[in-house]
Amino acid sequence: MTTTAAEEKKNGYLLDRIGGEPALEAAVDEFYSRVVSDATLGHFFDGITIEQLKEHQRKFLRMAFTRIPESIDVVKFMHSKHERLFLRGLNAEHFDTVAGHFVGTLEALGVGPSEIDEAVGVVGPLRPIFEEGAAWANKHAEEEKKEETEDKTLFDRLGGEGAITAAVDEFYARVVVDNDLERFFVGVPLDVLKEHQRKFMKMAFTSVPEDVDVEKYMFTKHYRFFAMGLNESHFDKVAGHFVSTLQHLEVSQNLIDEAVGNIAPLRPVFEKGIKGRGKK
Repeated sequence: MTTTAAEEKKNGYLLDRIGGEPALEAAVDEFYSRVVSDATLGHFFDGITIEQLKEHQRKFLRMAFTRIPESIDVVKFMHSKHERLFLRGLNAEHFDTVAGHFVGTLEALGVGPSEIDEAVGVVGPLRPIFEEGAAWANKHAEEEKKEETEDKTLFDRLGGEGAITAAVDEFYARVVVDNDLERFFVGVPLDVLKEHQRKFMKMAFTSVPEDVDVEKYMFTKHYRFFAMGLNESHFDKVAGHFVSTLQHLEVSQNLIDEAVGNIAPLRPVFEKGIKGRGKK
């Protein structure tokens, strides 16, 4: 509800009709005693000097309950004042809770119903600012997350050294007891194998150096196993255990898909490997 100049001249400013400066002081004090103790709002006031906040609130209400200068963009003003809080989750539901405390404050101070309605008419139109502020904060968070994700390697997004170590341990716990694979691990020091695997995964999930011929590297590392019959069917089984390992460790499906996308192109090495056994 907007008060016209004619109505103000006839009735006086709302600030005067609710009791002037003394009433404003009392209202702000009562209002903040309510909102800071509200479990849904209190965390927004952590680290904030309440007396300073009260002074800002008195200035705003003094302006809102008299006449807002045409030079002030209220939407921009309110957004800038609450931007930090939007980023912490402030939204329209919190606005509604605050508005409830505002009404309760005026009622407690004996302000008449018509003046309360008029005050709510001044404050109520600010609600869309909090809807838009929350939407802005969500978009901002998504953009930051996207930028952070784009800046990180798959290795980092999987969890870094700790996650890869856990994955390698779980992976080998599975493959060494697989009836179709266990013979390839007989006489092989698992600790050494795990160390090689961690190094390979770190390279595969960050950036493979240009001077590394991955196919040749993989063929050399598996040469004697090709001679033992290692082929693409074993690669498929190993890949299955790799996926199951990541699922067991609760890695998100999009990261699993990306990791598989890095490993799957190695399958032809195992197809060619069995055909070329006996040749280095």
